[in-house]
Amino acid sequence: MHRVRARRALAALILSLAIVTSVPTGLGGIRPAAAADASLVFAVLDLLKNEHVDRPDPVRLLAAALGGLRQALSRAGVTATLPDLAATDEVGARVEFQARFDQALAVAAGRVTQTQLQYAAAQAMAASMGDSHTGFITPERLAERRRQQQNQAGFTGIGILLMPRAGRFYIKLVFPGTPAERSGLRPFDRIVAIDGQSTEGMTTEDVSNRIRGPQGTPVTVVVQRPGQPTPLSFLIVREPIVVPAVEHRMLEGGIGYIRFGQFTQGSANLVRRAIEDLQAQGMRGMLLDLRSNPGGFVAELNRVADMLLPAGLPIYTMDSRRDGRQTQVTRTGPVLHQITPLVVLVDDGTASASELLAAALQEHGRGTLVGTRTAGAVLVSITFPLPGGAGLSVAIARMTTSRGVVLEGNGLRPDVEVELTLEDLDRGVDSQLARGRDELARRLAQAGRPLVTTGVH
Repeated sequence: MHRVRARRALAALILSLAIVTSVPTGLGGIRPAAAADASLVFAVLDLLKNEHVDRPDPVRLLAAALGGLRQALSRAGVTATLPDLAATDEVGARVEFQARFDQALAVAAGRVTQTQLQYAAAQAMAASMGDSHTGFITPERLAERRRQQQNQAGFTGIGILLMPRAGRFYIKLVFPGTPAERSGLRPFDRIVAIDGQSTEGMTTEDVSNRIRGPQGTPVTVVVQRPGQPTPLSFLIVREPIVVPAVEHRMLEGGIGYIRFGQFTQGSANLVRRAIEDLQAQGMRGMLLDLRSNPGGFVAELNRVADMLLPAGLPIYTMDSRRDGRQTQVTRTGPVLHQITPLVVLVDDGTASASELLAAALQEHGRGTLVGTRTAGAVLVSITFPLPGGAGLSVAIARMTTSRGVVLEGNGLRPDVEVELTLEDLDRGVDSQLARGRDELARRLAQAGRPLVTTGVH
């Protein structure tokens, strides 16, 4: 049955950073049932065994799930000894794991719920695969992720993208039409306090969770702005946030700028419209910003590559246990004029589909890459539904670039390496964007079409 579902899901393959969530920490007060329900754990086991590209050993997976049970009990302060699995065959290992699950629920005595134990075991199993695209997803995160992929409101907050650096938290982007934009927050503002609490010592998750909250509730954000001697305080009311997949604008000197945030459904059409609009305005060079793009749907990647490269060129090769090795090539021919120089901005948040797009542009000599090494998270995954609304992202295929280069775990090295330093951030200077514009100016000058600017940036 899982194989049938996987085949149907192939039409919506997702190539993106898998989200491995943490086990819920809230403790329930239920009494353990006489017969514990470990069905979700066994559903995850079957999916990984039958669908994962690496064909994992089910006994090893159950051993990892047992480790997850131990960790969940330990975090709750429950002292228990769960013996290792002795069985070497799957049937025996299943029986033994069920016994360990029953034991874990009994000793938890309400301090850890049955659902929390299931989630802990499932998460540990998925994490044991050690790849970027296999992970257990809680019901809440799965619902948010699906809304984002469909360009719907994915969360309730203020509308910013965080950029953590060396224990500091900068605003990387302020999304248009959001409370953050209306309040006056700007990129490169450094968040120093939230609702009176200093961000010093916080994690990225801490900061994000404090900024997010129920619709209509206020949050006070204090920022240190470049060039301002004293911090600025903003009282902002939270709203449902829709993160735009594509934004574009014309920069000085006829430089077209497109920020491509994610390969969501329909995002390729938005890229097409952006290119056509900028070309109608007389674009002379194009900056494609793939920084912090986590990937998305493979079909959208194919369509965007068609717009930027001539027909008949390989984009990537996919190797799966079901369909073998296949190479995707461009089909329709470019929308972007081929005489228009192209520079692509990348960083450590550029992952999966965006890495493959950047690699294809680099390997075919169509675009110059500027920034830092990419994430190295390049696999194809399918997200399967699980009981209770949870999900499991499973890597079903491995990807290589058009020249056979493996990016998973390695990343893609840009042609021009530019680090966004703390000094740059504190001065409010996007050194990567500035270098990208310089590269376009250089290429235009080489083509006898020098870039004329006023010097105002």
